[in-house]
Order: sequence, then C-alpha cells, then structure tokens
Amino acid sequence: MTTRLSLLLLAALTLPLTACGGDDGGDFDGDVEETGEPGMFGRMQEMQNAVERIQEQAEKPPADPVNFRTLRELLPEEAAGLPQAEVEGSTDGAMGFSISQVEATYGEEGGESEIDLSILDYGAIPSMAMMGLGWTMADIDRESGSTYERTISFGGERGYRKYDSQNRSGEFSLVVADRFVVQVEGSGVEDDDLEAALRAVDLSGLADLRDEGRPDA
Repeated sequence: MTTRLSLLLLAALTLPLTACGGDDGGDFDGDVEETGEPGMFGRMQEMQNAVERIQEQAEKPPADPVNFRTLRELLPEEAAGLPQAEVEGSTDGAMGFSISQVEATYGEEGGESEIDLSILDYGAIPSMAMMGLGWTMADIDRESGSTYERTISFGGERGYRKYDSQNRSGEFSLVVADRFVVQVEGSGVEDDDLEAALRAVDLSGLADLRDEGRPDA
C-alpha cells in the first residue's frame, strides 16, 4: 500500500487540475445528465473551465484528508437491495502527503450479485482526484457491442458510467467537491443498480466536507 501510495502522490504532482464540478454542487436529488461528445466550441470551453479551476484551487490552502472513519459514516448499510458484507478503511501517508479511503462490499454470501463502493479523499493534492481518470478531462460517449461508456453530470458534479449488458457489470464514478472520488463497481447487477448504489451514499454530506481539514476551515 505504501509503495502504491507513493507512486500516486508522485504522479499527482505532475497533473493539472480540471473542471469537475464546483462549489455550486450538492443537489443530488435530480436526474443524471449525459454530457455528450463536445464540438470544437465545447472543447474550448473545457479548456477555459480548466484554467479557471486551476486558479480557484491555487487560492485555497491544502487540506488534510478527512479521517476514514468519517467517510465510513457516509456509506449506506444497503446498496441496491444488497446488504453490506464488509467494510475497510485507512488514512495513509507518503512523501509528506496523506489520503483517506474507505471501501465496502455489498452482497449476499454465495450470491451472484456484488457491489463494491469506495470513497477516496485527495484533500492535500486535489489534482490526485484526476489522476488516471481520463473522463475528468474530456467528454465521452461511446458504444461497442454490449458496452457503453459516457461522462455525466450529477448534482453539479462530473462523473462517468460504464456498463456491459451482456456481462451485467459496470461502474459509476463521481468526483465530489474537487477532492473526493466516489466509485461504484458491480458484477451480476443491472445498470440501474449502480446508479442506485451511488445515490445511496450521503453525497450531500460528503460535499459538506469540501473544506474540512483546511487551515482556515
């Protein structure tokens, strides 16, 4: 874990921030909206938004990550009708930086349906939330065989969903408050189950932690 965390932190230092959401996010009772594939104007707007987000984040002091026990309280006891089977979490540090993460597995023992739900806090280096997540930097709308993948907007925040109807597996991820990544992965489930699991997380409570751990918070 320490080696992996060190690599994550090192790579994050070389990444720019991008526009994923904003301080106006937090209404998670509405519909999930697809962003679609942008035209030339849309790509130019994305670049402008990214520059503005970099400027905004540069003015904020770095935040210590929220303790994983606090994040654990935001996880549901049940996701898409599946009971919580196990949960684990940690707050780890390397190279002078720390991240917190909590992960829960949902499913019946011996059942074919399983959902993994995780929350990660990259408060010290918000750009870490973008690392390896190509969908934070470009709009996506693709289909191939029984699989689709799309970028979405939910509650004013940027996200990504992917589903294979043949294998009944997929993921639904969301960046919240430019520092948290909520990820749902499922197998033996329907597409709607992934969205239901994401909605079961206390996303509004998570958004309220956007300035937690900052020196002036």
